[in-house]
Amino acid sequence: MTLAALLNRECTLIQRIASGSTDRFGNPLRTDTPITTVCELQQTRRDEPSAAGELSITTWAVFLPAGTDINTGDVLIVEGREYEIVGDPWEARNPRTGLMSHVEATCKRARGADDEEGS
Repeated sequence: MTLAALLNRECTLIQRIASGSTDRFGNPLRTDTPITTVCELQQTRRDEPSAAGELSITTWAVFLPAGTDINTGDVLIVEGREYEIVGDPWEARNPRTGLMSHVEATCKRARGADDEEGS
């Protein structure tokens, strides 16, 4: 089975791109561009920091098709849930062929006790 066949979960990537403009306070404005693609999402860590009350933070590994343009701060939406991309994504290379096989990134999701799904 090929890696492309394993990337079968429909998702939307919201690319947050600086528009070059600023708001009235001088803050940079961005343009959010949605892109429909496929991915595989796997939880790598879950934590409920004791000093943060009823807060749950989960970390996920996301695998996307080779060539997917994704950056830290972008948002991934899978099955209606939003995950923020953190850190630098990287294009994984197949050492046998020398070709880029997929893109790997890390994303996080924080939930509080008052959120619909709970913590």
